[in-house]
Amino acid sequence: MIFLILLAVPMIIGLVAEYAACRFPKRRLWRWAPPLLTLLGTLAVTLYRYHGWSDGAEKAPWETLLFIPGIPALGAFLGLWLGWKLWRRLWLPRVVEDRK
Repeated sequence: MIFLILLAVPMIIGLVAEYAACRFPKRRLWRWAPPLLTLLGTLAVTLYRYHGWSDGAEKAPWETLLFIPGIPALGAFLGLWLGWKLWRRLWLPRVVEDRK
């Protein structure tokens, strides 16, 4: 259940953010905001967890880094991709070939 929550919540947030960033702004530059913010957030959480694991010189085990920033980041990037695909499906013109 926790695995589903860690994956589904960021995926829904990413889908909504990417769809809104592609649909509403007039400038194309804003379309890069959700992926870049997700990447920077993932890197920040990973570095914080890696270096802030304990007071000693020991660093965080890689398994914990794959679980906490890894699974939500995977869900967020999957949501970003799904939001982009949804936007393309709904708002870009389609080419229709006439059958003769």
